[in-house]
Amino acid sequence: MPEEFIQSRQNPRVKSLMKLRDRAGRRKLGLFIVEGLRELSRGVKGAHIEEIYFCPEFFKSPKHSAFIEEMRSENSISLCRLSEGAFEKVSNREGCDGLMGFARQWGSSLSDICLPSSKASTILIADAVEKPGNLGALMRSADALGADAMILTNSVSDIFNPAVVRASQGALFSLQIAESSVSEASEWLKQSGIKSFGAHLKADKFIWQCDFSNKSVAIVVGSEKDGLGSDWEAKLDERVKIPMFGMSDSMNVNVAAALCMYEVLRSRSL
Repeated sequence: MPEEFIQSRQNPRVKSLMKLRDRAGRRKLGLFIVEGLRELSRGVKGAHIEEIYFCPEFFKSPKHSAFIEEMRSENSISLCRLSEGAFEKVSNREGCDGLMGFARQWGSSLSDICLPSSKASTILIADAVEKPGNLGALMRSADALGADAMILTNSVSDIFNPAVVRASQGALFSLQIAESSVSEASEWLKQSGIKSFGAHLKADKFIWQCDFSNKSVAIVVGSEKDGLGSDWEAKLDERVKIPMFGMSDSMNVNVAAALCMYEVLRSRSL
């Protein structure tokens, strides 16, 4: 494919990329930005990336040049070089590495989730998580700990926010993700034979007192500020807590979710 070299910061394509920094622009165009070598590489592997923009002057290592050469040899994704000024304008990062692409958004319905038939499932449910960095980190933890899917209820952050994509380190492309209401998610869990465990400060049972060995389970975590809402509390099968011994009365939502999922993984390996 022929490669274009865009030097002007006022180029229409540069302006289009700028629109993807805002949620309204992403929604209107149905696209989102993927920036950085690691995230872009994982997006390419998942066949999501539609076009790649690069600026060699910002490359951080020989791996960046090798990535572009590989894309050239495969000749399946359009490449476009940007000047330093143009790339700085569209980049969403300090200390950018000169690689960016865009991908098309996809649907996120519960009906699209495919659960394994040969083993117990693990689902992470994030309710009303506000901070994009936390949402992306939850995706990363869910992927690392072998969760089969992640469900977002009372969604606040856009899963295609550049900060979410960055914090997920590409897990967005490998993890099944759905958005739904609390009632829809609760009903789907019941129909799928999945027991829900909500992380709650006032729970009577510690996480290690639960039996996850042969059961499909959903770990439900709440917002950074308020924890789980009353709509989820009424639908949980069990409330569980993580012991804490210091002055703090809560944990970062990603830390709490990771500890709970580790316990599920640990109990199944015994």
